[in-house]
Amino acid sequence: MALLAVAWSFPLAVAAGTHLAGAGFSDNANFLWNFWWMREALGSGERFFSTPYLFAPYGTDLTLHTHTALNAFAGATVFRGLSPLAALNVTILVSLFLNGFCAYLLAWRITRDIGAALVAGLVFGGSPYLAAHLNGHFNLTSAWTLPLFALAVGMVFADQQATRRATLSGSRFAAAIAAGVILGVTAYIDYYYVVYELAFAICAVLLAARDWSVAARGATPGSLRLARVFLALAIVDGVVIAGILATGGFDVTVTGVRVIARDVFNPLQALWILLTAAALARWRPAIGSQPVEGWRWPRAGVALATMAAVGAAIALPILTSGAGVILRGEYVSQRYFWRNAPKGVDAATLILGNPFHGAWGETVRASYDWLQIDPIESGAWLGIAPLILAGWAVRRYWRERTVRYWTAIAVFFFVWALGPHLRIFGYTTGMILPQTLLRYVPIAANARIPGRAIVLVTLAAAVLGAIAIARSQEPGRRRWIGVGTMGLITLLDYLPAPFPVVQVDRPPIYETLRDRPEKGALLELPVGIRDSFTSRGFLDHRALAYQIIHRRPIVGGVVSRMSPSIVAGYADDPLIDGLLDLSGRQSPTKPLPVGPAVASLLAKNGIAFVMVNRELASPELLEYVQLQLPLTLIATEGERTLYAVR
Repeated sequence: MALLAVAWSFPLAVAAGTHLAGAGFSDNANFLWNFWWMREALGSGERFFSTPYLFAPYGTDLTLHTHTALNAFAGATVFRGLSPLAALNVTILVSLFLNGFCAYLLAWRITRDIGAALVAGLVFGGSPYLAAHLNGHFNLTSAWTLPLFALAVGMVFADQQATRRATLSGSRFAAAIAAGVILGVTAYIDYYYVVYELAFAICAVLLAARDWSVAARGATPGSLRLARVFLALAIVDGVVIAGILATGGFDVTVTGVRVIARDVFNPLQALWILLTAAALARWRPAIGSQPVEGWRWPRAGVALATMAAVGAAIALPILTSGAGVILRGEYVSQRYFWRNAPKGVDAATLILGNPFHGAWGETVRASYDWLQIDPIESGAWLGIAPLILAGWAVRRYWRERTVRYWTAIAVFFFVWALGPHLRIFGYTTGMILPQTLLRYVPIAANARIPGRAIVLVTLAAAVLGAIAIARSQEPGRRRWIGVGTMGLITLLDYLPAPFPVVQVDRPPIYETLRDRPEKGALLELPVGIRDSFTSRGFLDHRALAYQIIHRRPIVGGVVSRMSPSIVAGYADDPLIDGLLDLSGRQSPTKPLPVGPAVASLLAKNGIAFVMVNRELASPELLEYVQLQLPLTLIATEGERTLYAVR
């Protein structure tokens, strides 16, 4: 698995000290900054979950940031002898290894078959989902806690009929503690994975407690008439859709009621609702369940309480910090509504191919671009061999509880990953899906990008594939040939190498800045502020990497969740507000300060230095800097000029 992780991400291992994974500087620079700030915080005794080094002069809270605190802590302690960049890349490689290894452990416990477990480790550890997020979302590449959590939860609720006591046996109590530890540790890796583990635990309890079934009860005369009514209304709605498509929309008044239809989105939603209602009335499906023999809810309650208590104890620092964010009124979450909710995976990407393959990925991404599909957040490619193996397991071994368990997990998280509306080939069908209601569920609502749930679908496919291999009746040699063939097909399907990397340079002008005796913050122009929802100005993400060199607070920056107080503070400052407008090549909305007022504002904000990137700055920004800012030239290097504030 270790060699596979190195080969899969090549050339990251050989360029660990000089390059970042990704085709350019963007979110990947945030994680490099995380590793640097962890070292600064540990060395100075400051809290890691807040920093004065971004958004000067205010600083910012990092509780809701993708801080990757666990990885950064390892980089500052275990790998303290390495540079922050090298430590980041080493932890990425370790995470890639652990992804496959932990999936192997899960599959081995279920199948007790080494070959099957190896293929499962390859399917999960080398998945296109991980390749997609290796382009910059390094928090999501540390997915190894998911199979570990599934393993621990499985040990807690396995073989419930083995004991009828209301208390946990020693091994199950230890497994519940282990699940809680994993849950707490995950809080220091990624918020999404905490949400997924909580959802997984709920699913595991429901699936272990009862045997579920779906059956059609058949139509009654009344339900059949109702189905015909719904179908007739659907036909009328279809005519309306056709009329909108033919005319481009209409605005009519019928019996005093004005009807406006500019697009088919709402009529499509109505069509799917009516068709669904007609189908339910016609077949009258019923969900049934029977209790599993030997199941005891008190015992399950003890296990869940143990998980929650241990997880909360380990995550207490971040929970405490989060409570402070809420009490200060700085909790930030995206507001979205019915039509503008974040999109899920496109169902067509199950057959479009791997967009991150090292050989043909560029061609596949071209088709994604043409269909306006985001390959990172909306891709669902699981691979040819994993789907065949998983389908074979479901078809042949459906009577096994383990197969039904993992099939239900796959279906649940795939529906989640599809998002609020079904999309196929880049087209929103208007079919409303359950994820639409997720924004009303506390905790889960902030896991706003539904497509990331495909990671649990990948894990379920890996486990089902392992079951299919383990149940094979082929004799020894032929069986290992089959295992090797499936593994090779998966490897050839998944392999993203050579993976794009970008060099992190060290411009000497930042070393000049570092060595200056003056104290104060740096204003890099153009300047920008950004979080996951909004941005202003122009942010050069390389500024985060260069801060590692000069070690001074900077004006502006990027964080996953930006406090409203920072946005308001910058908007109320006429100098920074105007510079943000000029950096974004917009006309300032307020009069720009001139004369002594500029020096006063620079001093108020603690700005001691200004770095101007002449290639990125607009002519209007350059003119304002040259005519109005009280600066003394320090050094010029390439496109950058460094000034001290007089």
